[in-house]
Amino acid sequence: MLSYLKVLVTIVIFSFVVYADNCSSPARILTQHSGLQNPQAGYLLYPLVERGNTEAMAAITKLAIDTNDPYWLSLAGKHGSSGALYYSAMRSQNPEKIKAWLETSANLGHAQSQFELALLQTDKSEKRRWMQKSAEAGYKPAIISMAKYSFESTDISQAKVWLEKAADFDALSAFKLANLHWKQENKDAAMRFFNKAAEQNFGPAKTTLELLQRNKTDSLESLLNVAPQGPNCAQTIQFTATSLVSFVQATDFYKQFEKDKRLAGLPLCVLPPIWLEKNAFKCDANFENTGRLGCDLYPLSQLQTQLSFTHLIVFSEQGKANVNNGVMYLDQSDTYSVFVHELAHFAGFVDEYALPEALANYHCGKNVAPNLILKTIRDEKEDAPLTESRYQPASRATIWEKALNAHNQLQTLESNNPVLHHIARSRTCKNTEFESFKPTQQMTFLEYHDVPNIPRVYRTLWRQALLNRSQYPAINDNLAISAFTNKDDQAGVFWSDL
Repeated sequence: MLSYLKVLVTIVIFSFVVYADNCSSPARILTQHSGLQNPQAGYLLYPLVERGNTEAMAAITKLAIDTNDPYWLSLAGKHGSSGALYYSAMRSQNPEKIKAWLETSANLGHAQSQFELALLQTDKSEKRRWMQKSAEAGYKPAIISMAKYSFESTDISQAKVWLEKAADFDALSAFKLANLHWKQENKDAAMRFFNKAAEQNFGPAKTTLELLQRNKTDSLESLLNVAPQGPNCAQTIQFTATSLVSFVQATDFYKQFEKDKRLAGLPLCVLPPIWLEKNAFKCDANFENTGRLGCDLYPLSQLQTQLSFTHLIVFSEQGKANVNNGVMYLDQSDTYSVFVHELAHFAGFVDEYALPEALANYHCGKNVAPNLILKTIRDEKEDAPLTESRYQPASRATIWEKALNAHNQLQTLESNNPVLHHIARSRTCKNTEFESFKPTQQMTFLEYHDVPNIPRVYRTLWRQALLNRSQYPAINDNLAISAFTNKDDQAGVFWSDL
């Protein structure tokens, strides 16, 4: 009987131990916590977290984030939860805490924290180090950033590596990689990535594939075969592209111009782009040390054949956009609004931001721009008293006043809330002795190119300027200068005499 009781007690004790062990086992706790409310669930999980249980750490981190509970976020972060640290950083308004939490989390290998920490860095090498760590951990935004960074650098081999990693989920990266391959004449690879970008519904890639089906490069001599336009074209403007990517850009700008209602009333004829063979023009971002984009036009000048267009636009790789006589240069980063801004320069309009001193003295001294008048308050005699201010030239000021009166009257008739314009100061001549004025108090596209505002009075003045110099072949000036610069007097005289 005694032996039976000993066996029975042993069985009961063993059963109790087993039951107690099961109740506190990690598996049972991890199952039980989901049915409890915070903070009970946190208290149940926390002993396991202290013992280093990774599943419990993940569970308490999720609990802290789901409930947005700073107590459990803090505890999870202290025990090395990179997710809790990242979430705490993202919800904080304290810059010091944000950086400290991100640094701790990033050092634990949290890819999103590494990415966010990279964005906070002012040192370029540190920014790249953390961004690369995040990208190597597979974080997509970091991969895209590394692709962009390497593409914009001179490290083409690294650019290809990161662009290819990003191409599967970022259409722009696929498109950039396709253009890199095309530039290096790896056309099969280029087509593969153009198609990959197009499959992600990337418009420029679709456009590129369509253009490649319908177009090919032309020789420089093709510019001689452009058909003459009608008498209503005060300016005939030929688009040219020097690469595939610039041809896509030129085609896009051409289509936008055709739909631009702001410019519809101007006697401008823009011709479809011509995709020139490689090196038809040799272009440089620092052409002749001017700090601006430019191309050597001498090969065209040598052809000594009268052109049927008056102005030329060259879309090139990179450089600062500008207008030089009858030629406009645009690079791959320029938008359509930059084109419209520069297009006004073809008609003699001047910028309405503060020009550098030398350029300001040139334009303000000549005072011929359609959107510029000056006001002088000094008499010719040095010791004479100040006289009443007058706008110069008076003839242009009179034209402005008539145009403004007509437009303001029309606005009053057409609108219950008319926007009336008046002569106002411009910043053009700020760095000179002159006071400059423009025909509106509003900010226009000539001050900031991304401002779409082209007031009606500007369109009137633009049209008048075009008609005053109707069909003047300004491109010939450039070709003559190019010939004389190359000591080709015969070609120089040819273009000068046209």
